[in-house]
Amino acid sequence: MVTIKREPPNKSRPNLTRLVAFFPREEEEDKDEEVARCVVWRKKKTGKTLFVSSLEVSEKFRRRGIASKLLDEVERLVKESDALETVELTVNAWNANAIALYEKRGFKALEEAEGDVVKKMIELAKDPLKMVQKRMTMDVVKM
Repeated sequence: MVTIKREPPNKSRPNLTRLVAFFPREEEEDKDEEVARCVVWRKKKTGKTLFVSSLEVSEKFRRRGIASKLLDEVERLVKESDALETVELTVNAWNANAIALYEKRGFKALEEAEGDVVKKMIELAKDPLKMVQKRMTMDVVKM
């Protein structure tokens, strides 16, 4: 049985919470194994968006519902706050399993706004991961 723990924010990043999934080891004296993790924080512009970052499940523990358990904990965080309106995350565009999970949970892909091609090229030069990542969002009301 997987256990999800919240690691409290530290002094240098008080707005950031790390969620960690642990799997019990067979030997009692062994420390539980960290098998999945993600980081969440409130976006600073409005404070009304919770951003989920770096959700990752160790390869040998995938397809066991652990990512869903982390998302359940994200939902609990949202419900504890009365000011949040949306939850956002990014996912690699090639990760069909993750995209299917997020869509099943109510996330929708954000449409890219039409705009100046030069601006887009500059943005991609600054952050090349945007070429392979998809941004998704969900209204808190759906949780």
